[in-house]
Amino acid sequence: MSVSDIKKVNKLNELKVAFIADGVKNFSKSDIFHDSSFALMLAAQELDKKNVKILLTESNNLKIINNKVFAKFDEVSLKKEESNHLQVKSTNEYALDTLDIIFARKDPPINESYLSYILMLSLVPHIGNGSPENDFKTLIVNNPLGILKANEKLYALNFPALIPHTLVTSRKNEILDFLNEHKEAVIKPLYDKGGGGVFYLSKNMNNVQSIIEISTQDGTKVAMVQKYIPEVIKGDKRIILLNGNPIGAILRIPKVGEFRANMNRGASVEHCELNKRDLEICETIKPHLQKDGLYFTGIDVIGNYLTEINVTSPTGLQEIERFTGRSLAKEIIDWAIETACDH
Repeated sequence: MSVSDIKKVNKLNELKVAFIADGVKNFSKSDIFHDSSFALMLAAQELDKKNVKILLTESNNLKIINNKVFAKFDEVSLKKEESNHLQVKSTNEYALDTLDIIFARKDPPINESYLSYILMLSLVPHIGNGSPENDFKTLIVNNPLGILKANEKLYALNFPALIPHTLVTSRKNEILDFLNEHKEAVIKPLYDKGGGGVFYLSKNMNNVQSIIEISTQDGTKVAMVQKYIPEVIKGDKRIILLNGNPIGAILRIPKVGEFRANMNRGASVEHCELNKRDLEICETIKPHLQKDGLYFTGIDVIGNYLTEINVTSPTGLQEIERFTGRSLAKEIIDWAIETACDH
């Protein structure tokens, strides 16, 4: 932490960095060495400890009293040690508008519980929500109104030149027509995570109609269908962006017999560099991310195509650090402090 940063923190007297992340207390060894929320908490802990409080709560702890959003937070210390990764120093209730930085890190699925949490969070006066510039405002990463706008599957449709041929529908006949045209496709739900409910489709498969019926719940639920990109077997690139700028990437390679390149589905991870097309994709979406307050995102690129824009709780920080030696978590924390102190 630089001298100028410490001076800015001192102006705030005590910097309160809060995390809304479910299940951290019960993390396994794998979580401790892979989870990006944990990496961010560790990076925040490395700041001047006299001036910084690391606070943790779960999404179902949020409540509203007299139009103010509150939650009970644990002040925590952390270690990369199995079964000893988190210690609670104290527990207190805070109004969320008294916190300097909030990392909103609840995982999908996007369901009623998720929407309730993010809507309550949107009521906290925060940077980017249009309140007067001279008011104290909390930095929320990511902006809850931006998260509401940016469904992780549908948001990419704002950039038609970057994505594969895509259909969003609940109608089986339209999906079958799409499949007849493109021969191979992937069908995925709009509100899940980690490759859940994602299926490969080929026009020659005997069970295509059954998969479509399951994915659309017999035509009552909208699904996304995209032309299959064969390059996925060589890897799905996860690119981490900070305020719209790429700061690191990994290549996730599906295990044998699998086309989904999610780490929780057994994909292996390799270091990779960004090519000209990757940088073009990042530059194209940057103004949109910045406008919507989507400060910390992870995009997925297969071959030459953008497939998803992850805005809820992007992963990959610890994997990139192991390959490069760069702490992306520290870079994100430093940026958040600079941004919070400038407002």
